[in-house]
Amino acid sequence: MSKKRIKEIAIQHFNRLGYEGTKMAQIAEEAGIRKQSLAYHYSSKKALLLELYEEVVQEEQQFVLQFFSESVTQTLDQQLYAFLHEHKNRFLTNPNVAFMYILSFITPLEVHDFVLAQYRTYLGTLKEELAAVFTRHSDIRLSPEEATVAFVTVMDGLDVQLVYETRQSYEQALAISWNVFWSGIQH
Repeated sequence: MSKKRIKEIAIQHFNRLGYEGTKMAQIAEEAGIRKQSLAYHYSSKKALLLELYEEVVQEEQQFVLQFFSESVTQTLDQQLYAFLHEHKNRFLTNPNVAFMYILSFITPLEVHDFVLAQYRTYLGTLKEELAAVFTRHSDIRLSPEEATVAFVTVMDGLDVQLVYETRQSYEQALAISWNVFWSGIQH
């Protein structure tokens, strides 16, 4: 059994059962290995979660960097709207992305400081990329920093819809908040 498969199973368990409900014995059983074999790779559930969370944060940072470098030729509104749409799709189809966001909203006390620090590194990358995008567009009425804060705030509100509500509530909130956001930053 590869560590990759163990991680895939663990993320499924964390997403479905939460941190408290996830049991190492169940991960081992589903992976087809003994609990002692799992303990060889991960001494505890906390150790497993820490490694997983750091990896998924790095994956999302790479996604952000790649997305904004590949979409540089789009108009500002196309680029930002496409990012929100792709962000939603990644959450709904990629268990790693769902894991990152769910854990950032519902953080077990035992790993709170680590998760917060890791999530802040992701937000730092996102904000740097957004500021660079806004800097290239002088046709907005906000400074790049202000526009970045506004966009991240909209995205945070939309993430609440993904974590606690449904895809449909996300779509409805996106339609409304996008119009307010886009109208608010234009000259």
